[in-house]
Amino acid sequence: METRHLTTSDRKIFDEFNGVILDALKNKEWFIPFDKDDPVLEESHDYFIGYFDGDKLAAISALIFDEHFLGELREITGLGGKKIAEVGGSMVLPEYRGQNLMLQLNRKLVSYARDEGYEYLVATVHPDNVASRTSAETLGFKLHSRFMRKGRFLRNLYVMKL
Repeated sequence: METRHLTTSDRKIFDEFNGVILDALKNKEWFIPFDKDDPVLEESHDYFIGYFDGDKLAAISALIFDEHFLGELREITGLGGKKIAEVGGSMVLPEYRGQNLMLQLNRKLVSYARDEGYEYLVATVHPDNVASRTSAETLGFKLHSRFMRKGRFLRNLYVMKL
């Protein structure tokens, strides 16, 4: 499998992938879906990387930089004024699960954030999503609190000091 940075030219692949993931989820509360109007894959808003099996996108994860997404997390964590990003948008196609692809992608994102001078990373995970919780904790994220993301999605909030 090959890893590469997704760009705006990958938007159609991304939207199709997102749809497959949402259809396959047993617990729809585990993932906060991206809207077609969200500025995903735009350099100033995020940094998505993906594993490709040939031409097929098998897994993705991102660093989210957009303050629209980070503002709520800054307030809860008290990280106002710090250079932070959110590790999020992590998705793996069902047939590729169990291969630690999410963990591998997120390791690359942590390294990228460190190289880019970020001070902290945050991640939000549904409390029942064992795979995502395990990935965050294995990477060194520490549980900060539990809250309702966007006022309606129960999440554990994790923080990592880089």
